Amino acid sequence: MLARHGLADLVGRNGLRRDTIRYYHDGDPIQEIRFPDGGFLIRPYRELVELIYTSCAMAGVEFWFDAGIDDLATGEGRPAELTLHDGRRLHAGVVIGADGTKSAVRQALAIEQCTMPYERVLMRVATVPLSASVAQLNRLYFSSDGWFTYFYPISRDEARVFVGLPPEDDKEIFQDGIPALLDELKKFVTDSSDTFNHLQAATWQRIKVSSLRVEAYHRGNAALLGSAAFACHPMTGMGMSYTLRDAEILADVICAAGGDAELLDRLLYARYEPRRHAHRQLIDYGDALAATFRDRASYLAAFRPDLHIHGEACAVPDAPQLV
Repeated sequence: MLARHGLADLVGRNGLRRDTIRYYHDGDPIQEIRFPDGGFLIRPYRELVELIYTSCAMAGVEFWFDAGIDDLATGEGRPAELTLHDGRRLHAGVVIGADGTKSAVRQALAIEQCTMPYERVLMRVATVPLSASVAQLNRLYFSSDGWFTYFYPISRDEARVFVGLPPEDDKEIFQDGIPALLDELKKFVTDSSDTFNHLQAATWQRIKVSSLRVEAYHRGNAALLGSAAFACHPMTGMGMSYTLRDAEILADVICAAGGDAELLDRLLYARYEPRRHAHRQLIDYGDALAATFRDRASYLAAFRPDLHIHGEACAVPDAPQLV
C-alpha cells in the first residue's frame, strides 16, 4: 500500500527488514514463518506517522493540532456541525472518526459496539536496548502456564518486549519486581536470554487488550477508522496493516464521490462496509490464537500462515470502477 502511494522508499530508508519469525512453546522451537518478497518492514510507529504527515503536508493538506471536539451535532443521523475546543464551528463534507476505542464520532452516530476483554491474560510492554539475539531474529515464546513474550527490534539500537501473563500472576510479579519476572521468563525463554539483563532497568507499561466489533462502519457522510471501528488481539500482527488499507479505501471513495453526499453514502456502503467482514475474520482468528496458545497442538492447528504472512488486506484485487 505504501508503495502504491510512493512512500515505500521513504519509509524503508531507515527501517529494518526481517523475513522470519520463530515460534517456541515451553522453550522448544515449534515453527518458523518466512515472509516472501523482501519480508516485512519494522519502523517505529511515531516515525511512520511523521513520514505520512510530512508527505500529506507537502501535498497541501492542512492539519489542526490540539483542536479537540467539544460537540458533534447530528442531523438525520449524520454529523452536521462540529464545535472545537476553541469555539470554531465546522460543517465538514466528510467526517472520519479515527478517534480510538472510545470514539466520540461513533457515539454521536449511535453506532453500537461490542467490546470483549481478553480476561485470561494481561499484557506488559517495555522498550530496552537491542541485544544480539533480538537483532538476529524475531522470536515469540509461549508457555503451557499461560505466559507468552515477544522480542523484536524497533530500531538499530532498541528492542521491544511484550509479556503476557495470567491476571493472577501480574500483581504478584510486578509488585515483587524484575527478579520474579526473570524467574518466570527463564522457564520458557531459551534463545533470547541475553536480553534478560536489559529488563532489570526496564519500565513496564500495562496494556488493556480487548476485541472490538461495531454494527456499522458508516452513517451518511461519516465513517469509522482504526480502533474506532475494530480491535483484534495483537497476536495477529495485522491491525495496523488492515487500518492502512482501510484508509486507502476511504480515500478512494471520498475522491470518487467528489462532494456528492448521496454518492458518498452509496460508495461507503458498497466499498467500505464490506471491510467489516475482513475485520471479523481477523478478530475471530485473534480469539482462536489467544484461546489456544497454552497448548502446542491446539495453537498450531489454529495458526493460519495465510493471514499471518499476507493478511486479507494485503491482497489487492482489481477494484471495481467507482462511478
